[in-house]
Amino acid sequence: MKKSLIIIGIVILIIIILFIGAWIWFDGLKEDKLETQEKMDEIKEVYPNFNQAVNDFSNLRNEFYNKKENLFLETLKDNADEWNSFINSYKDAIQKVENNALKLKENCNIEYGDVGVSTKCDSFKVNYEAAQNYYITDIKLYNEMVDEYDKYNLENGNTFPKINKGEFIVYKDYIDYDKDGEYFGKEVSYNEE
Repeated sequence: MKKSLIIIGIVILIIIILFIGAWIWFDGLKEDKLETQEKMDEIKEVYPNFNQAVNDFSNLRNEFYNKKENLFLETLKDNADEWNSFINSYKDAIQKVENNALKLKENCNIEYGDVGVSTKCDSFKVNYEAAQNYYITDIKLYNEMVDEYDKYNLENGNTFPKINKGEFIVYKDYIDYDKDGEYFGKEVSYNEE
């Protein structure tokens, strides 16, 4: 009788342990699901702001290349304030992209079952990498122009207005944010070949 009571006690103890373990597992699963849903909701909420920041940056980039077509050393000295102002707004635009990317960088590091969220994360990674790399390319190109202008200004006794160089705000070199082996947005100039 004692043996059977001990066996019944052990069986009851095992059932209780299994029940508690299952309860903890299901509770953790429920918490993980809620946490994942919160991340997906946050991605859906912040993505439009990021997308707008990238569009704003892209519009400024188009403006940069339109302005650059008519840029010569002689005309740069006449538009120094305009260029200094423009390059500051360009810097602000890439900073806005970075600020709006913070939550996406934090949350888009896993795969989600929701196709809409996964698409937003994939789009974020490509657009983020492209914007940062385009900015680096443009600033390198712009700074090369400023170096030429500085030489030109020096040859003329530093009588022309100062042109500010562009700053590398987030990254100093090209990035492969989505780790696909390609640096989307990287444009090689003739000086880098």
